[in-house]
Amino acid sequence: MTKILPLFVFLASLFLVQCSDSSPVIETLDNHKITVKDFEAAYDTALDSISRLQNIEKKTLLEFIEKDINEVPQNFQDLNYQLQKKNFYQTYRQMIMTRLVAEKNGYISRPDVAEVIKQVEMQTIAQMYVSEQVEKKIQITDEQAKAECERLRGMDRNIANLTIDKCLTFAKAQIKQLQTREQLPLVVERIKEEVTIKRNDKFDLDAYLAPKKKVEEPANQQK
Repeated sequence: MTKILPLFVFLASLFLVQCSDSSPVIETLDNHKITVKDFEAAYDTALDSISRLQNIEKKTLLEFIEKDINEVPQNFQDLNYQLQKKNFYQTYRQMIMTRLVAEKNGYISRPDVAEVIKQVEMQTIAQMYVSEQVEKKIQITDEQAKAECERLRGMDRNIANLTIDKCLTFAKAQIKQLQTREQLPLVVERIKEEVTIKRNDKFDLDAYLAPKKKVEEPANQQK
């Protein structure tokens, strides 16, 4: 799990409009009620988003969260901490409070903020769509997993000490990473093929995108 995006990216798309919900109310912030259903949906959305964007099985992610923080590699301890339900709830409610205040102060309606939200939304949709398309192409047979497990056991003593179930899980993760690297460029190319592109021949795109050269002062003008 690398390049973990901040949790607010996954929650940014959660709206504050409340639908019919008969589940218990946890607390009310201004006029916004946080219900058990609201929170469970937000938590599940965050797990789904991380699972999709980081190409991790949701089951594996849940097992990772259930581990004691001292059992988790140091570079993943922050994520383990953030995804504990009690900690995630504090993040969730703080985000709601911040959004409520931001709306009161007209922050969200500012053009510059709207552009950032638009960019984050576009990026998230693109990442999640590509991830889902790649996921559909991944196929791992039991035979492949067993063979990879045996190969890894022969290379790493720590893996050799794992139970067969854990070894198979680790092996599948390794195969999935490999297949993801293979399928990703193919999926991107297929996406391009589904879009009709019409270029403006009168516009010099190369010149527009070329880095601007720094104009140097004549030697006799330099101090």
